[in-house]
Amino acid sequence: MKPPLFLGFPEFNPVQQKALATGFIENSANLVLAAPTGSGKTAVALMAAQRIIENGGKVLYTCPLKALASEQSETFKALPGSRTALSIGGLDSRDAWLNNYDVIITTMEKADSLMRHKAPWFTKIKLLIIDEVHLLDSDRGPTLEALITRFCHLFPHVQILALSATVPNAGEVADWLGAQLVESTWRPTKLVKAIYLEPILRTDDGDRELVSSSATPQAQVVEDTLSRGGSSLVFVATRRNAAAMAERLRPMVQKHCDTEKLSAIATRIESVLESPTAQCKRLAACVRGGVAFHTAGILQKQRSIIEDAFRDGTIKAIAATPTLALGINLPAETVIMSQMTRYTANGLVPLPVREYLQCVGRAGRPQYGKDGLGVMIARDESDQEGLWHRYVLGEPERVESQFGWEPVLRTQLLASVAMGFTPTRQKLSEFLMHSFYAHQYGEVDSLLEKADRIITELVSYGFIEMFEDKLIATPLGRRVSELYIDPLSAVKILKALKERDMHTIGLLYTLTNTEELRPYLRSTPKEDSGLWSSAYSREKELGIDSVYIGFEDYDFVDKYKTALLLESWLDEMSEDEVMKRFNIAPGILRSRLKNAEWICYAAYELAKLRGLKQSLAPLDRLRRRLIHGCKEDLLPLVELKGIGRVRGRRLRLAGYRSLSNLKKASTQDLSHVLGPKTAMAIKRQLGQEPGDLKEDREKPQSKLGEFA
Repeated sequence: MKPPLFLGFPEFNPVQQKALATGFIENSANLVLAAPTGSGKTAVALMAAQRIIENGGKVLYTCPLKALASEQSETFKALPGSRTALSIGGLDSRDAWLNNYDVIITTMEKADSLMRHKAPWFTKIKLLIIDEVHLLDSDRGPTLEALITRFCHLFPHVQILALSATVPNAGEVADWLGAQLVESTWRPTKLVKAIYLEPILRTDDGDRELVSSSATPQAQVVEDTLSRGGSSLVFVATRRNAAAMAERLRPMVQKHCDTEKLSAIATRIESVLESPTAQCKRLAACVRGGVAFHTAGILQKQRSIIEDAFRDGTIKAIAATPTLALGINLPAETVIMSQMTRYTANGLVPLPVREYLQCVGRAGRPQYGKDGLGVMIARDESDQEGLWHRYVLGEPERVESQFGWEPVLRTQLLASVAMGFTPTRQKLSEFLMHSFYAHQYGEVDSLLEKADRIITELVSYGFIEMFEDKLIATPLGRRVSELYIDPLSAVKILKALKERDMHTIGLLYTLTNTEELRPYLRSTPKEDSGLWSSAYSREKELGIDSVYIGFEDYDFVDKYKTALLLESWLDEMSEDEVMKRFNIAPGILRSRLKNAEWICYAAYELAKLRGLKQSLAPLDRLRRRLIHGCKEDLLPLVELKGIGRVRGRRLRLAGYRSLSNLKKASTQDLSHVLGPKTAMAIKRQLGQEPGDLKEDREKPQSKLGEFA
């Protein structure tokens, strides 16, 4: 059997042959495919999807990361005669427009949200593809487990294809899904596992000595890779370490680079924001030297630019945190693991073997036929021996259900009742009995006990009504579930809106006092007294008694600091200043702002449902300000496309306070403030063409031409 033309390769590899030999496509059978990164699992998914589409069905593909979803949406567009849609946006919609598409690509949370909204096109789905299913035992696991459990019972005839890294108990996952299992350790390129203890590189394929003039072990391995024409990924423990590592590598890496190309890429990276931050400039400086840092702290557009430049070989090395390894197609000749431990609530702990394999699995570039090299850095001989036995010879950890985690269980139980999926205690018990948790541990007594306690709690909140054995979600409970927020957050929001007369900082504190805004900004011992003093002085604005709240809420000062971060953004503090004052990177800031904006929207919807009319206008203004990062007086201006808070403030200072002011202004006058291109774009948004106004016609065209 030859691969179809749309796959773009002449022969199936061993993993694909093994999967196709099961006949799961022809028989519409469930399949768990567990194989290393880069082994061609996506091609199997594409073939399964093609058959479903040819028979008039829909395909739902779900994965853990937005970046991976975006990448896979481009891959699935290769399917002939099909329409592919990417849905990773807001969580309060049925996305009815998706009815017109054959393949729908989502994140796990978005798929869960669509199911809660009872999107009518769900009934047309004939194939569910779950990528990275081994994440059942991650913090995203309970959401994924609930999604799969509900899906299997609401749509029992839907075919399931679960893709996974190699794990010891993949068979257990397959049994739970009623699926065939295909396991393989085959990779398109050989992975050589190694430990570097200067100057010897000990590998499972023999030892060799590295010759390098660089000062650090990481730089020595990168230099050795560059001497062979290869690229390197260096994984480090923290965002700060990633930036520092990139800067240390730059002097050596830039000797091997095309500086002209890199300069153009660096300029794009520096220009992503209206006003580049210190971090943007720092990242651009690294890129000019052929190396980048890639973390959650940089902006999504910057990440995409870096990934493209690394794939085409322009950027030679990336220093990153391990999240980069999760599913994104970014291979390198060499992967270096700088540190094999991380700090947790339990202190310093070793990295899981599965995470190590996920990272070093990026090593090897099949298109160039080059083997991959995965290198750990050892401190001494004893450390080298320990790393060898734990990681080179060790087995990855089992996948274990995390469904008992209470915050997620609380959210998922409300969702199941609100959907009518568990209308009785008996049905709720059956739902839990069909979870991976029950399949794995053989009993759910402790889970049922926890569920009973949570149901009682949800009844006390007014989200569920209980009549003997029946469970019915109230209109408020259904809305909380649709809004995709923790029921506890909804309770806190409604209590605050009912009881407090709050100013902006009080509303911001209400937003930060939720589960969704975790982790809060940590206050330092030096900051504590100043933050408490500030809170005391603003008690009326906050709408709280800060003396008592300090005893009731040990996180209060951290929540208040997080509220001050949001307030600084609303007061138009530059991102550079925000970074310095709160020690936060632009990417993390954007993520927090997005979460805050979502909770503000949820608060507005809850206030509307509960008839809290006095809160609606303040919450609406606050949400718009969070989106644009501006004071209230700029709101009429910043909602124009191309007008951010910087240009908006420039217009305001020039005397333009409203859209009617802008309509009356000549294009030439606006050009003085905004530049000609932006001025013309604004005029067109306002339904005018440059030259429509009498003032425009009366001014010499040569003058307007100068600006144009």
